[in-house]
Amino acid sequence: MKSSAGIQYRSLVGHQDGARKLHIHRTVIADTSNHPPYQHQHVAEEAFYILDGRAEYTFDGRSIVAGPGETVFIPSGVLHAEIRYLTPSMVYLTIRTVEAEDEPCCCGQDRPNP
Repeated sequence: MKSSAGIQYRSLVGHQDGARKLHIHRTVIADTSNHPPYQHQHVAEEAFYILDGRAEYTFDGRSIVAGPGETVFIPSGVLHAEIRYLTPSMVYLTIRTVEAEDEPCCCGQDRPNP
């Protein structure tokens, strides 16, 4: 498990399991008030499956609110962010492809270290 600025990441499926193009990690944000929006884009396709909490996501010129049991899909190359947290904490799964052009994933376990 890796922690960064009050956020915990735990890799569930990655290169350590033999996956070459798929990565899944669990993110726990204990205090969303300390987690500012992070707008970014990458080649990877990415989906967030919300386990607990609610947030507003922006991508491709639109925004949606997602909560427990809902999935947000981000296509490749689309600028996106969690722009507003609607609950004090969040827990979600990130499911994404692993692309050589992208920086390593935040949990640091989506690919072998060079």
